[in-house]
Amino acid sequence: MTEGRRKADIRDLAAEAGSLTEFAYRNIRSDIIAGAYPPGAKLQIDDLKTRYGLSASPLREALARLISQGFVSIENQRGFRVSGMSRDDLADITLARQVIETAALKLAVERGDDSWEAGILAAYHRLDRYVLRLAGRPVENLAEFGELHKAFHTALLAACGSPRLLEEQSRLYDQAERYRHGMMQSYLVEQGVGIMDEHRQLMNLVLARNTDAACAMLHQHLGHTYNFCFGDSGQTELAQTAPP
Repeated sequence: MTEGRRKADIRDLAAEAGSLTEFAYRNIRSDIIAGAYPPGAKLQIDDLKTRYGLSASPLREALARLISQGFVSIENQRGFRVSGMSRDDLADITLARQVIETAALKLAVERGDDSWEAGILAAYHRLDRYVLRLAGRPVENLAEFGELHKAFHTALLAACGSPRLLEEQSRLYDQAERYRHGMMQSYLVEQGVGIMDEHRQLMNLVLARNTDAACAMLHQHLGHTYNFCFGDSGQTELAQTAPP
């Protein structure tokens, strides 16, 4: 075998390994968010191998990524478990999102150009069309809604100029998705197309470059998941974190 051929084979194997890890990561993450693995559930490598048809190596790499994102925890000598969920955890996620996303939005409004505005309009349009097609019916694919919803929130911040802020926004959004998934089925049916009213108001404030009002609305908007999950007491607790 020539040196060039050997290097090509190594690259192919690495690419295959990477794709298998990505496959494992996306599927385990999706199943955790959907509740197929409840909080605290053990994640046995042998069980995962059977479920996903993969070897141990990509599964362990995928679990390592999920640990870094807060979806999975590891106990010394006791293996992997799905991370717990609690009122305090969601309150902390919400507070972190409010701080990070409002800071990123302020920068984005200052720095955003026509292309950024077009990206916001396009992301809103895709989300709005999806919700309109539902017409108050039960959602068959919450993952699709989650992707479109995240894309809209990401588009709002895209011009902030800080890869770290955007990376942290993405990580925290995904952590909140476990809580949001449990509420969205009933929320979408109850609210129907009305769920887009606040998104449209937020978009309009951003496009009008009304920074203070847009940041205040985003701050309030990010608290809805907590308030929906934990009721009026959550509104009082989260109100204490509101900006002046």
